[in-house]
Amino acid sequence: MRVGAVIVAAGRGRRFGDERPKQFVDLGGAPVLAWSVRAFAAHPEVERVVVVLSPARAAARPAWLPEGVTVVPGGVARADSVRAGVGALAEEIEVVLVHDGARPFPSAALISRVIGSAGRGPVIPVIGIEDTVKRVDGRGRVAETVPREDLRRVQTPQGFPREVLARTHALGDGAAWAEHDAASLTDDAMLCERLGIEVATVEGEPSNLKITTPRDLAVARWMVESGVIPGRK
Repeated sequence: MRVGAVIVAAGRGRRFGDERPKQFVDLGGAPVLAWSVRAFAAHPEVERVVVVLSPARAAARPAWLPEGVTVVPGGVARADSVRAGVGALAEEIEVVLVHDGARPFPSAALISRVIGSAGRGPVIPVIGIEDTVKRVDGRGRVAETVPREDLRRVQTPQGFPREVLARTHALGDGAAWAEHDAASLTDDAMLCERLGIEVATVEGEPSNLKITTPRDLAVARWMVESGVIPGRK
């Protein structure tokens, strides 16, 4: 299989509380996004890497991006950015990995697990939930305790046969997105679900954290400084 990766980094990261989008803040001497890009650029099974940036940032290619990485401008919604990234991949690419640029630590083993399953159909990495989960009503009262045995937290990279990903986005331009606004689609697996396409899972990694808040960044910096993420600088 010929594999390409699309790293989505066009968002503004409003929840992070910094003027810079979270994917561009410093992490161990390099932007968060640089760590994400290097993980895929260094992987022996990934043939092409496309980074999707905001139009303004895409117009001035960051100097720290490795040679051979393609940069394209994204759209208003995440789905628009994914579609732009997939469109920049060579036609020969058969499997597409879609990754969030705010996740700096996907291991080579995790990327390989996703690739190993993605040739057969859509696949997402997941990890279990350890905390008790409760559903709360509009008044802030506990409505019920939700069994956590079947609940999982979802990570990226998510893998797709290219024709499946292209088909879901083409269909999504029509009725599927009319019912569920594109802006609320937080990952591509959601669109597959809405269109009745089965999505498999592989084991994710706790270290593959997403940087959403300053606390997440502090944890990521500790992981780098303490050597929890060895040889990844």
